[in-house]
Amino acid sequence: MLFMLGWETGIEPNIRLTLPPVLEQHGFQVQVAANLSEALAAIRSHTFDVVLSDLNINAEGDGFTVIYTAHEANPACVTILLTGYPAFETALQAIHTEVDDYFVKPADIPSLLSTIERKLFARASLESLRESHDL
Repeated sequence: MLFMLGWETGIEPNIRLTLPPVLEQHGFQVQVAANLSEALAAIRSHTFDVVLSDLNINAEGDGFTVIYTAHEANPACVTILLTGYPAFETALQAIHTEVDDYFVKPADIPSLLSTIERKLFARASLESLRESHDL
């Protein structure tokens, strides 16, 4: 299941409106939150394989707030940030926060899909390897 945080001032309307159907065509169940509090509640109450968030949300928090919550709720979750305002500082923070990828908007949809699929495959392979060593 993939979770996407999208709202009027967050993920751009073209991404917010076009990305969920594209992800669904690739086999993902997509849940979209309208605001930060709704996003955090959903992340805490569901297990998501992927969390996709805009970096700049509002005064309540930012994409890193979403990522911290996602990592807390499910450490194996693939996390991706989108930003229209790339900066060295936020890219560095993304590395330190162990964000799986950082895309500059407008994001290339095929590249985003490829990254999601690659990261999910890597996580599944790692989990399979761990399980085989636990036997």
